[in-house]
Amino acid sequence: MSTTCGLCERQLEGGYLCPGDTLALAERLDRLPTLCTRLSAALAPVVRGATERVSTGHPGPSAPVNEDALDLWYGGMACVLERWRSDVQAWRGWGEPVVEGSVDRRIMAAARWLGMSLEWIAAEYPSAGDLAREVRELEGAALSILGEGEDRGRRIGKCVAVVDREGAACGGPIRHHRGETRLVCPWCECVYEASDFLMLAHFQPVDKTEPVA
Repeated sequence: MSTTCGLCERQLEGGYLCPGDTLALAERLDRLPTLCTRLSAALAPVVRGATERVSTGHPGPSAPVNEDALDLWYGGMACVLERWRSDVQAWRGWGEPVVEGSVDRRIMAAARWLGMSLEWIAAEYPSAGDLAREVRELEGAALSILGEGEDRGRRIGKCVAVVDREGAACGGPIRHHRGETRLVCPWCECVYEASDFLMLAHFQPVDKTEPVA
């Protein structure tokens, strides 16, 4: 039965996550424990400018810790990964996972378990795309706090290049990054120069629910 990837929407012969997004998810799960360790080191107090206002909810000239790092390290990353592990185990008819140890150990255990279960997740788990999306967001948030955030670009639309004899369009996501003067499809590698931008916009499929950014 033909399906689509839950993350990139590429057509699949079966399953819920394409090989490319499965590999990317595996790599992110492998990196998260290291990012967790780096976030814990970023819990040092935030240095504020002399004229910067401080939230009225926190007395003193600065917060005792970097609250963004604390929220993601303690309340975000561990809980998100454990929630996904719990749901995957429920879908497989297994009991609740045992949660124990420090935050670092919890993140490592959940990330490792999900990574070891990716073959089943990609093939059998209907929420695989949402899992991959949320793990990607976790990594992006961590990198942003660490000052290493990636410019993912602004969503322009879908690639309209014809990719088969029946006239089917590629449909890959087209994004514009700062400083770019041309757009490149990540799926078929079709290049859109500035002179092609109006044509690209004109042939976009009509879908009122499609996000534009």
